[in-house]
Order: sequence, then C-alpha cells, then structure tokens
Amino acid sequence: MKRVLVKGGTVLTMEPGDRPRLADVLIEDDVIAAVEPGIQADADVIDATGTIVLPGLVDTHRHVWQAGLRGLTGDSVLKDYFRSIRFQASAVYRPEDIRVGNLAGMLEAIDAGVTTVLDFCHAVSTAEHADAAIEGSLESGIRTQFALGFSDVPGQDASLASAEGRLALAARLREGRLASDDALVTLGIALSDLPEVGIDRIRTELTGARRLGVRSTTNGLAILFHEPVDDLAVFDEAGLLGPDLVWVHLNYATAEQLRMVADSGGSVATCTEAEMAMGMGRPATERVLAAGGHCTFGCDVTTSVSGNLLQQARTAMQVGRLLAADEGMAAGRAPESVPPSCETMLKAATIWGAEALGQSARIGSLRAGKQADVILVRADAVNTAPVHDPYATVITQAHPGNIDTVIIAGRVRKRAGALTAGWGPVREALEKSKEYVAATVEKNGGFFPDPPLYLPW
Repeated sequence: MKRVLVKGGTVLTMEPGDRPRLADVLIEDDVIAAVEPGIQADADVIDATGTIVLPGLVDTHRHVWQAGLRGLTGDSVLKDYFRSIRFQASAVYRPEDIRVGNLAGMLEAIDAGVTTVLDFCHAVSTAEHADAAIEGSLESGIRTQFALGFSDVPGQDASLASAEGRLALAARLREGRLASDDALVTLGIALSDLPEVGIDRIRTELTGARRLGVRSTTNGLAILFHEPVDDLAVFDEAGLLGPDLVWVHLNYATAEQLRMVADSGGSVATCTEAEMAMGMGRPATERVLAAGGHCTFGCDVTTSVSGNLLQQARTAMQVGRLLAADEGMAAGRAPESVPPSCETMLKAATIWGAEALGQSARIGSLRAGKQADVILVRADAVNTAPVHDPYATVITQAHPGNIDTVIIAGRVRKRAGALTAGWGPVREALEKSKEYVAATVEKNGGFFPDPPLYLPW
C-alpha cells in the first residue's frame, strides 16, 4: 500500500458544516483514509505548513483540444471564434494535434489546481481523433469526463455524419476503454447545438447517451439568433430535461428558465471570462443561485481567456457584486452586503462541480473514503500572507503560481510548485502542431477569412 501524509495545513474539507481547521490528510493508494489532527503514519510526508489544503478544483466546461491555439482569439467576438476555431482550425486537426492539445491543456489545468475536467471535445472528425484525445488525457494523469462531441466537423469521416454514427463510436468507447465509471477517464456526450440540428436529432443523441448510461452536456441561450430559439422550452416540451444534463452558459436565461433547470436536477456551467470576452452577455452565476441552483465554472476556451479556474470564480463573484450594487445604487441605495460569498464560489469550484458531473460521492470534498484529489495553496506567499479568511485567500488572492501541490487519485502531479510531468517535450510537440495547423489553415484562407463566413446571428 502506498501512503501519502499531507501534514500541518489549514484544511478546507468543503464538507457541509465543516469549518477551516488545522489538520492532516492521510492518503492510502488512491483514497483518503483520514482527515484529522496529529496523524502519525509510515508515509511519504508532504509538509503542508503555511498552506491551505482543499479538494481539487472541478472544471465543468473546457475545450481542452484547443491548447495549441492559445490566445488566437484574444480580440475576437463569438462569431470570429466560430469562424476561426470551429470551422477553420478543427477542419485541419490531425489525431496527433488533438492528442498533444489534450495533453498540454490538461497539464495546464493541473498546474492551476484543477483535478477534474469535463472535456467538451467537439473536434472529433474521425474515430482516431477521439482515441487521440483520450490518450492525451490519460498521459496527463488528470481526472476527466471525455464528452464526445456530436457536432459536425468540416471534413469529418462519413461514418460520423449522423447521430447514429457518433452513437456507434460512443458505444465502442463505452464497451471498451471507457467502460468503467470509476476510472480516471470516463465517457460523456457533448450534444449538438439545438438551433443547428433541431430537436429530433437532439432526441436521438440524448436518448442514446442515456441508453449507454452516460451523462450529457449542451450549450444553451448564449447566441442571439435572428430567429431566437428557447433551448430549455424545446427540451422541456420534448420531455428531455433531466439531472444528467450540464447546461453551458445560459446567459439569456430568465429566472423562470433557470428554475426549470434547478427543478430538473440539471446543472449550469458558467464561463465568466469567455462569456464577457466574446460578447455573449451577462454571466448567469448569481441568477443561478437566486433560482435555487448550484452554479459551477468552466474555463471554456483558452484561445480567448485563461485556463485558471480560480479566475473564473473570482470574476463571476465580482461581476455579480457589481451588477447587484448597480441595481441598488440606481434606486438610490448603497449596498449593505456583497453576495455571493467567497465560500460560495469555492463550493461552486469544488463540490458543486463534482455534483454536476454525478461524482460528488467520490470527489469534490475531503473525507475518509473519497478519492484522494487534493491541492495545497501557498498561504505564506507575497500575495497571500497573512490569512484572515482562507476562503477569501483562495478566491480573491491565489493564482496558479501559488498552487504548491496537486494530488490526483493519490498520485502527486505537482509538488513544490512544479509539475512532475516533463513539460519540455510536450511544449516542443505543441509548437510543431501549431506550425502545421497554422500553415495548413493559411492555405485555406487563414484563421480569419475575408469576407467572413455568414452566420445567422
């Protein structure tokens, strides 16, 4: 049995009712054995003095394959993101490009304290692309739900041009390498966009996913189409809402629509930075909370924004506070409070994210019997000391450079501020992929063709 003892940190278990306390965390193989003060054990000891110890962060929406396109759409609206990334770049991606993209993107997530990612993989143009994405994730050592994209990809193999063809690929993965729901990499489905394909195809995709016993995720109410589509109403009328759905964005959702999601047991992933950066409208975070739901966070696209999940939580909190204060001040009232709280935002980035993925019994908090996904945040750094409120230190002060240690399923993936994986060879492969993709896209008109492709929104 392999034992790791995280000793002497300020522990935030994120368990209901628990408060921060000095304690040790004993890990046996891939499981937490105990969380209590003064543990003595024959183990690999990680000195947690001067750190805040908490469960690994959970990202509920990220297109990990895009790591090789980082920063490409930093000054782009959503339309240009679609034109450059979804239509131009994905059309030329080879399996080796998606493999190194997933590997690099997952290492970026680990470095920032993220131990679980819902990987919305919508660049699958052949079965080999899906296998390559999974290989990259496996190599990184992260925990991930590989959400197989059902959206069409330019130049895709004919076998994947229908919902039935993609369900056949999903079934192969479910019966093979992603058969277990207890493995580090599990299977999910990333549904097509409803306005693009219509409810009949969505019904086929979602019922197929449920038949396979896997969870699904879908975008909704984030694009102002010339002929608006109420995704939630259409799903509801078709009897398709359910607790196995992670809704992404919902920027234009009303309070009633958000209550519909909460009542169905579904979850909402808000991607604050990307939504603001690309002109997608007001993030829904605080409105999800007001509707009785649990918000969660995703980094979405590192082509436009950072891969730092704490930044998503911080930005969501401050935007929510700004808008609430503006409403009060417009009525002549200065604010008396500034919800949502730092503790609420940390719940959203940990235990509520685990709930959204159907894994709260295994991850998202620190208690005996759960999977050992643990991170240590330096609380003695120049930007974090001294600590008055550890929740506030993590949410308002910390950045990826303060993530000292990352443990996933009992294995140390970052220690003393450095990844245990070798970054050099990955970076070199990522650079070669970038050069190939850029050169190939240039032959097809470039990332931003002129005139731009028409979009009906």
